[in-house]
Amino acid sequence: MENVIKVDTVLKSEDVQEFNLWFSLNSRIILNSFSVVAYFMILLLITKDYSTQSISILAVTAIILAAVLWYMTKASLIKKSKKAFKTDNLIQQPQNYTISDEGISYLSEAGTGQVKWEEIHKIGETTNLFVFFVSTQRALIIPKRFFESAQDKITFKDLARKYMFSNRVKFKA
Repeated sequence: MENVIKVDTVLKSEDVQEFNLWFSLNSRIILNSFSVVAYFMILLLITKDYSTQSISILAVTAIILAAVLWYMTKASLIKKSKKAFKTDNLIQQPQNYTISDEGISYLSEAGTGQVKWEEIHKIGETTNLFVFFVSTQRALIIPKRFFESAQDKITFKDLARKYMFSNRVKFKA
């Protein structure tokens, strides 16, 4: 029996924001960590004060810096995501997906296509989205709210696990 799941979607700005925040999480963590460690080390080398009190003050200011940097990068990314969504007519178009044993077919006013399971680079999941990477920088985003039933979501996950290598499928536990 062939499994076929049809999903009709229209992305919202919030979907794109969630995707961008999720996609950039590791790089934001690395950037934030590097910045804080560099700040701590440079000030430690400049002051040459290795007393417990001085190190404690540096540690506290480094933690405050981390929080400020985290908020600033997140706010900047949200702002950029909103702007990009507003100016991208293609991403705002309705998308029709058919997920089956063959792969994922998609249809919109802009065009159609099919991606076989073996051509999918990676599949990820956020709280509200399933994301299919067809390359390292190009993804199809399907909000979970558009699946007709909980069973369709389960069937989709089963298909992905069946046809893809486990290291390329990252579903939430």
